[in-house]
Amino acid sequence: MEEIKNMLVIMQQDIKQQKQDMLDMKEDIKCTIINSLNEKFNHLELKNELLEKNLEEQTKKINNLERQFRRKNLILFGVDESEKSYDELEEMVINIINTYIKISCETHNIEAVRRLGKKGEKVRPIVITFNTLGFKLKIQKNKHYLQNTSYYLKEDYPIEILNKRRELQVQVQKEKDAGNTAFIKYDKIIILNNKQPLYKQSNKRNLSESPETLHPGSQGVQQAKKQPPKKNKGSMKNYFIQKPKLILTQAETTQRQTNTSQHNTE
Repeated sequence: MEEIKNMLVIMQQDIKQQKQDMLDMKEDIKCTIINSLNEKFNHLELKNELLEKNLEEQTKKINNLERQFRRKNLILFGVDESEKSYDELEEMVINIINTYIKISCETHNIEAVRRLGKKGEKVRPIVITFNTLGFKLKIQKNKHYLQNTSYYLKEDYPIEILNKRRELQVQVQKEKDAGNTAFIKYDKIIILNNKQPLYKQSNKRNLSESPETLHPGSQGVQQAKKQPPKKNKGSMKNYFIQKPKLILTQAETTQRQTNTSQHNTE
């Protein structure tokens, strides 16, 4: 009977140990899975950041390329769609530039012309691509001659830039109402504060006046407080070896004079 009790106790201990082992194993498996998931998540997060960075760089490059592509373009509004071919459309544009903008323009000055958008009820604007940026700037400089006509010129911007410029117009109007000069340059707003003072205080420190000027009676005191002159560090002669001088005592000098007198007497 005692043996059976001992066997039951041992079995209970084994079962308890097995349960503890299973709990430990479960905890180990849980930690292993969590660590593995964390590593995968960190790897995916890092990969996602790299992809976002590459996407941002690619977007900037595309925007720069599109800006370069459109930099020689101007959009002409208000031209009736009466052309029947490309040559007629180009001829209409050249006539408008020569007649109203007052700049001599020929076929070789224009690279391409095209209507913008699908044909419908509204008159579509014309995108003009000039051969050189310089000629485009000349046209843009004289666009004020179109004020009393049905035509007008604008820059060729991407849709994203146009939307951003519309949003900035509200801020531009607020700055103008406040008395400042504000305008939009591409996709940024430039604000000039017209309320700045005429004279700005210089950041440079003013030169201090001499002590004699500030305190005329203290000239002697100032001279006494002056830094003592620096000692001469020596000339190049001190670096050469000089011959030692022969120093004679008074007795030796007297003896030498006596010897000289006796020699002269003989």
